[in-house]
Amino acid sequence: MKYAYTNCTILDGTRDMEPRTGLAVITEGENISAIVPETEIPEDCKNIDLQGAYLLPGLINLHVHLATDGKPPKQKAKAVNYKRLFQVLTKSHLVMSVVRNQTAKRAKTELMSGVTTIRTVGGILDFDGQIRDLINKGDKIGPRILAGNWGVSVPGGHFAGSLATEANTPEEAAADVRRIAASKPDLIKLMVTGGVMDADVEGEPGVLRMPPEIIKAACDEAHKLGLKAARRAPQFSKR
Repeated sequence: MKYAYTNCTILDGTRDMEPRTGLAVITEGENISAIVPETEIPEDCKNIDLQGAYLLPGLINLHVHLATDGKPPKQKAKAVNYKRLFQVLTKSHLVMSVVRNQTAKRAKTELMSGVTTIRTVGGILDFDGQIRDLINKGDKIGPRILAGNWGVSVPGGHFAGSLATEANTPEEAAADVRRIAASKPDLIKLMVTGGVMDADVEGEPGVLRMPPEIIKAACDEAHKLGLKAARRAPQFSKR
């Protein structure tokens, strides 16, 4: 089926874009086949009147934690024992089912807000991958997901023991990568630095916490398994 989306203002995503009107976006299946003047719409298209709405390319979010809703915490993050909270949540099958459903709802929220592709970089076990697979099968509504599943961290590191493992040595880090890889993620996330939720100084989340030898071991193991590794670049103070 071919569709013509009309009566809209187009933001085409180019660097110097200007809002464009009087045009129709023609789609065939999942692909945009043309953008034409509204006076030149092919006869075999079904018209979709957007009633003056804005139309723009799907957004991409490369840093998502579907385990959280993104709302500011009611208390300081360091006052929350995320490791203990994770241990409590994972003890109950019922609670885990509720958390899994919440994860799926957050993925749907991303899509409804205009984000059509997300990359998850630390989550509860393999929930992100599960939701990705359900979306791909058409059983859930959501964006395209590149799932990192559980991340790899170190003692005192970002989300250690909750949204990420807690590796003490290079050998443990490599073993964690193999364990995560068994859940069929699209990438391996390394919690190299601190994050916003546990920054030593407010507004400075980039403190290096993962030793270079552990980073190397995790990256090497990921690459052996055909997976890319993602991490936040450390921030260094100017002196």
